[in-house]
Amino acid sequence: MFLFFWILLGLILGSFANVCIFRLPLEQSVVHPRSYCPNCQTQISWYQNIPLISYLVLRGRCAHCQSRVSLRYPLVEFLTAVLFATVFWRYE
Repeated sequence: MFLFFWILLGLILGSFANVCIFRLPLEQSVVHPRSYCPNCQTQISWYQNIPLISYLVLRGRCAHCQSRVSLRYPLVEFLTAVLFATVFWRYE
């Protein structure tokens, strides 16, 4: 059960890391506005912003304009979750 918690936490923090990776170089806030498609500027609904799952369900495309979403987003989320799970497993 604790392993699942750490994987979930890793996915969430990986998603936030993606926000920081995208917005900080552009000197944008990481809090406001909500997540949006860089191509069509449409805000992403909460159910389209679930770490890793939404990317798979939407097949790596924006739900509104169908533009490709970078593979970086699920990779950062996945690798952060793997890192959290590995650290938990190692130091459990």
